[in-house]
Amino acid sequence: MRSELIETPDEHIRAACAAHNYREALDALVRAFQHEIVGYCVNMLGDAQRGADVAQTVFLAAHTALARFRGEASYRTWLFAIARKQCLKEMKRTAPRRVPSWQEAETQASTESVILELEEEAFWEQRQARLSRLLQRLKKRERDIVMMYYYMGLTYAEIAGKLWISETTARRRVQQVLRRLEEMMCRERF
Repeated sequence: MRSELIETPDEHIRAACAAHNYREALDALVRAFQHEIVGYCVNMLGDAQRGADVAQTVFLAAHTALARFRGEASYRTWLFAIARKQCLKEMKRTAPRRVPSWQEAETQASTESVILELEEEAFWEQRQARLSRLLQRLKKRERDIVMMYYYMGLTYAEIAGKLWISETTARRRVQQVLRRLEEMMCRERF
């Protein structure tokens, strides 16, 4: 019986990219991470069909960017970053917008209301950028546990199963990371 080395998905993808075989690399990405990416997108968007559609755009975006992948993170982390951006784009694109009647529009159309809208939009964009910046400052395992709980929607029991820890430990780690994020936010204000 001969012994064969088992190649990890990242190694297979890296080898395919090194050979400029991006189609094979994409196939390996899909085989390795499709279930997780689709689940993440479905959880972010709250709709199975939209989540599956956005997951498809994630893999298309990854395919076009494979040649530029710098290897500073794992392919999984890189895909989740693309998935996050694609989900946010989709959420922004499909955000409900109430179209007022012409009479309402005339009475509401004032410079002040436009300024308030712009300020609110800027506030939420700054808050999102700040949260992203703070998440990047976390250790990888802390960031992963936050992603699993909040973005992938996993329960403490599911997180425990993925990390080979107890459910109590998973709950404690999520709470510790949240406290750390709160402390970072408080320090950043001053």
